[in-house]
Amino acid sequence: MTPLVLCTFTIIVTLAVSGYAKVADPTSTVTAIVNLKLDRLLPLKPTAAVLPWVELALAAALLLAPGLLQILAAAAAAVLFTCYWGVIARAVVQGNTASCNCFGSASHAPVSIFTLIRNTALLLSAFGALVAAFQTRSSALVMLLELNADGWLWVIGAALASLALWAVYRSELVPAPASEEPAGALDRGLPAPADGDIDELEDYLPTPIPYASLHRFNRDSPLELGEEVTLRDLVMVKARVLIWVSPGCGHCHEVISHLETWQEALPMLGIHPVISSTQAAQSFAFTRNVEFFIDPDYRAEHLFGNGTPGAVALGTDMMLAGGPVFGGNRVIGFMEDIIAELT
Repeated sequence: MTPLVLCTFTIIVTLAVSGYAKVADPTSTVTAIVNLKLDRLLPLKPTAAVLPWVELALAAALLLAPGLLQILAAAAAAVLFTCYWGVIARAVVQGNTASCNCFGSASHAPVSIFTLIRNTALLLSAFGALVAAFQTRSSALVMLLELNADGWLWVIGAALASLALWAVYRSELVPAPASEEPAGALDRGLPAPADGDIDELEDYLPTPIPYASLHRFNRDSPLELGEEVTLRDLVMVKARVLIWVSPGCGHCHEVISHLETWQEALPMLGIHPVISSTQAAQSFAFTRNVEFFIDPDYRAEHLFGNGTPGAVALGTDMMLAGGPVFGGNRVIGFMEDIIAELT
């Protein structure tokens, strides 16, 4: 029995996880279609409604269907992953760094060359699964059960490697206990609270503001980059909170709706949305009270992490004063914490 069953199971797991995540959060697929500029090519709502179930159906067929049905399912999966590869390759070539939401709302990282590498590996796995289907004409479950001892050793080794990589990834997402959260770090370099009785946590490790720059928005020539300013220059006047957003991100618009309220509550700070391009800026309707910046291709944000919405506080002591945090609820909670400490 062919070891290519590993490719088949890679595709089954990927399709099952992706389909389940999309079913759990249907808006993530709509956001992905808009982010990747496919809304002119595909019917938005029907595609978002059907795609998750197509992925789940293919996963089930690859796992259980024998004979010709297995070949057809593997061929359909190869076509689907070819399309996914093409969409990501197009985004990389165009410099589109919006999130692809490939695994629903659980994946909010921007598209990058690493996304393309991942999709290339999945595409090759899909073709491996197609070869396995032609060779065996058996379902993945039957192929698995008919493996010899050497084949099972390969499967066990691959499973352990996958488990280790998944555990490493998940361990980075586990929030610290409340007692270890660097909430007091919000005070670093920020104006003191009115009552002056909020102390910094002793275990907070100061981190210097990185050497990076943004561009001011040029209101006279909206499609041209404005004056370049470094992050350290920004805090020469007052502390700042930078909030990275993208047009197709639903959670970003929720965060943006709070901007003016936050700025009114924190007049001692500069609270600024940051966008990846002048073209993306045209998708937002910021008032003149909101000063926003352009971060071409999110180059500055990549020094802190990936994803939109994302926020970081910069203190006047040239140190990070809080964050970075990513995700709509986390950014909103982050800002509420700052307001609670400084007002």
